[in-house]
Amino acid sequence: MPAPKGDPCYIKNKDRYFMSIATAIARGSTHPIVPGGCVLIRDREVIGDGRSVLAQSKVEIDCITYAIATCAKRGTPTTGAVIYSTRYPFSASVFQAYLMGIRRFVVAAHEWEPYYKDEFRRAARLARELSIAIEPLFDDVDQRFTKNPHELDEFDPQDKTDLDND
Repeated sequence: MPAPKGDPCYIKNKDRYFMSIATAIARGSTHPIVPGGCVLIRDREVIGDGRSVLAQSKVEIDCITYAIATCAKRGTPTTGAVIYSTRYPFSASVFQAYLMGIRRFVVAAHEWEPYYKDEFRRAARLARELSIAIEPLFDDVDQRFTKNPHELDEFDPQDKTDLDND
C-alpha cells in the first residue's frame, strides 16, 4: 500500500517497525541468558522503553515492567498504548499493563524459555481474564500467503468470447 498523500509519518508495517526498535533495545539488556527489550507505543510515538535487567543480587526486572515504569516516571499516560516486546510477559507485567490501561501486547514469536513455562501460562490465563490481547509476531512471512491464488493465468478467459456457454 502506498503512503497516504500528505502523511510524512506513515509507517507501512507498524508491528515490524516497532518490534525492530524493541530488538535494538534488547541488545542493551544486562540479562545474560534471555535479553529482552520493550517499547510502549501510542499514536505512532514511542512513549516508553525498557530492557531486561539481572541485578547483582540475582533479582530479575522484566523489560515490560521497566518500560511501564519509565512512562510513570515521565508522567506519560499509557491508556490505549500498545506494548511491543521481545519476551513473553510475566503475570505481574500483564496486571500492571491492565492497571495502566494497556490492552494489547505484540510479542516476538520464538521458542520460550522452559524455565519460565509455568509463569507464561499464568500470564496468558490472566490476560484472557482481563481481556488483554497477546499477539505473536513471526519473523518470517508464511510463503503460502505471499502470492494471490486468485490471480488470472493463461487458463482464465481474457474476454467474453473465450467463455464456453454451451
